[in-house]
Amino acid sequence: MVLSNLTPTSTSHDRPAFDVFQGFALCAVLSSLETTGALDVLVRDGGWDGLAADGEELLATELLRYLTERGMLHRRDGRYELTPVAEAVRADIGYLVWLCGGYGVPLRSVGDLLTGALRYGGDTTRDGRGVAVGSAIVGARDLVPPARELLAGVRVDHAVDLGCGNARFLLSVCRAADAGGLGLDVNADACAEARREIDAAGVADRITVRCADAGALDGIPELARTDLVIAFFLLHEILADGRPALVGYLRNLAGRLPDGAHLLVAEVSPDPARPAGGHLFNPEFTLVHAMMRQRLMDESGWRETFAAGGFDLVRAVHPRMPGSLLMLARKGA
Repeated sequence: MVLSNLTPTSTSHDRPAFDVFQGFALCAVLSSLETTGALDVLVRDGGWDGLAADGEELLATELLRYLTERGMLHRRDGRYELTPVAEAVRADIGYLVWLCGGYGVPLRSVGDLLTGALRYGGDTTRDGRGVAVGSAIVGARDLVPPARELLAGVRVDHAVDLGCGNARFLLSVCRAADAGGLGLDVNADACAEARREIDAAGVADRITVRCADAGALDGIPELARTDLVIAFFLLHEILADGRPALVGYLRNLAGRLPDGAHLLVAEVSPDPARPAGGHLFNPEFTLVHAMMRQRLMDESGWRETFAAGGFDLVRAVHPRMPGSLLMLARKGA
């Protein structure tokens, strides 16, 4: 984010490092406030009276001052309110939570990862909850509406969400179809959040969550009666082991599903010829997945991979999420 395009307080262009400096701090602060719910309190109450822990009143005051100086807040009638710029930022805040909350730690170690001083997955790794929460916020605005359109006319009696995060999308699918469902996620925090969402919705009798590796299909006997499998930003993680591994995974999945079952997939499809600064999100998405030794494919690559794995690509659409692909596939005959 280049703040010179957003706020009147940004630096002059002869010292652009300070735009980067401001962007990093603002991304970190907004991401954390959103994740903890403090931003909701600020918007609702116009301040943080009663929220700050004992001894942290100075921090609360300086946070309000900081956000005001950076053009995110203004004060009116004794209350703090989001500025129009802040409203626009918050509409896309899931991307900040995903990047800073989910990948902030390994990004700060990218030099050590490059030289081999640290190894991803052993010495440093992403924050699963940050990724799950950020992805859910992003999805609610940029993926869910077109995904629902893709599913129009698809019968769903039972759905399985591989890598379900907080399970909000699974919930929306099952509630719309009056269906049962199962969500799987390897991250314990994400599973705990998903269970809270399901309990709050009052559907724990027909939608469950299992904390398990979505890559281990033999541990999901429910697939034999599943009409719809959801895999949002999961398959590229299997692709990290090579295309044959992904094809084998898809064949295994197709073999466990009943005839006519559908697979709904969301992925990011980077443009290798992208112009500098021409894409909002893809360069960062590609970079963090390179840290995890994960390669991304374009639409033609996915089409070929689905076919090799026993699925026919029914339709692919480009939703609002920059550079993303939503793909609906059907188990082949």
